[in-house]
Amino acid sequence: MTMVQEATWIMQQMPRQKQQVILDLLRIMNTNNKEQKLEQENKQGFRRTGKAAFRLSPDFDEHFDDLNDEIAAMFSGESA
Repeated sequence: MTMVQEATWIMQQMPRQKQQVILDLLRIMNTNNKEQKLEQENKQGFRRTGKAAFRLSPDFDEHFDDLNDEIAAMFSGESA
């Protein structure tokens, strides 16, 4: 009898409540559980893909649109 077969047989003999406890424990112990990892990532919130060592001025959001010409020039290669 394989381990999986033995575990299945033992769990079939248990009440439903104990089966649920074992499943919960297996989920906790399984470090490769994709659902658990996604849940943890969602709790942490959004992370940017890159990190940088710079700080934006407190009024950056207010003046961001003023930079449109400068940003467009960076992409088109033309000077503003």
